[in-house]
Amino acid sequence: MSSHYLQAELNRKEAISKMNTHVQSKWLRRLKRNKTLVSVEKMYIPFWCFDYYAEAHSVTEGMEGRIAIDPVNHIKAILPMEYPVQQAGETTFPSASKILSEKHAESAIYWELFSKEKKRHKIKVVIQDQWLVHVPYWIGYTKDRKQQYDIIAVDALNGKVDFPIKDTIFTYLKEAGA
Repeated sequence: MSSHYLQAELNRKEAISKMNTHVQSKWLRRLKRNKTLVSVEKMYIPFWCFDYYAEAHSVTEGMEGRIAIDPVNHIKAILPMEYPVQQAGETTFPSASKILSEKHAESAIYWELFSKEKKRHKIKVVIQDQWLVHVPYWIGYTKDRKQQYDIIAVDALNGKVDFPIKDTIFTYLKEAGA
């Protein structure tokens, strides 16, 4: 199976700005957990990517799409088919903790796209390809007044602080011995 990665849209300086804004937000200060950003690094998280074709009562002409699923916590992301994907080549990325089956992808697509479909018996999802894609995240390591450490993850594609991916990142950091 081929391995690919997505190019980061957000640079380090922009990521640090997003993290500092988050750390200094009012709701975090209300909890009296003044955190300080200690360091920042870019990390690529493996997702299983599935290209698919789907038909439903509401989509009679059918549609092609792409869904990426994190193998640790099954976080899903719909990716545009035209989004530029780079071939990994000699670059080393973390390996996926487990392989997801096509059945898992079909179920994820079914519920992600067609959860409101009334005529469920007319839904047809066909997986056309499966491959590994590494998604870039900026990881900020923080320390609070009690000397407790934590992380903030910023999606390097859209610049949003991503709370659900935090457990997945901890899993990969633990596997790497960090």
